[in-house]
Amino acid sequence: MTSDFYRGLILILLLLAAASCSAPPGPSPLMDAVSDETQDERPIDWAEYEDFDPEPYREPAGDPINMIRHDVPEALLSADVMTFSSSEEQSGFRIQIISTLDKQEADQMVEDALTWWRRFIADAALSALYPQIESEPPVYQDFRAPYYRVRIGNFRNREDAERLLDVVEKSYASAFIAPDRVLIGAPTE
Repeated sequence: MTSDFYRGLILILLLLAAASCSAPPGPSPLMDAVSDETQDERPIDWAEYEDFDPEPYREPAGDPINMIRHDVPEALLSADVMTFSSSEEQSGFRIQIISTLDKQEADQMVEDALTWWRRFIADAALSALYPQIESEPPVYQDFRAPYYRVRIGNFRNREDAERLLDVVEKSYASAFIAPDRVLIGAPTE
């Protein structure tokens, strides 16, 4: 039985070898067609095949300056721009009026401090202690786990903070001066 198997296998291999050798020599018909086209090197006139006219789809040329739309205010695009000395954050001092674990208590203290600050600024005798350069009252709530801290003011030096501390302590007995990163500077024209 194994000799019949080997005979059949040899017979198949011989038939395959004979079939592969029986192709006529030379290029295949596909190669002949390609080589004939490459030998004829005349330019192709695409007008015979292409009938698309892009002219109706062209956008009209316009003034590029008027076509550009910005979200930037016109005042900033003009040459007459106000100069700003940016509010920079730097080392300084604030007066801390409370430190608490309770967020609601801290939020209530911020509201109280805003009310206190507005009354303070309205009093001409006291407003000299803190020159008002901010557009909003300088009342800040800061969270550093696990405490919520409420602080007021932006002072460059400790002496300025000490002058205001005397007034703040009348309303907030536990107030003290704390070093902090403060905002110094204001817009100038």
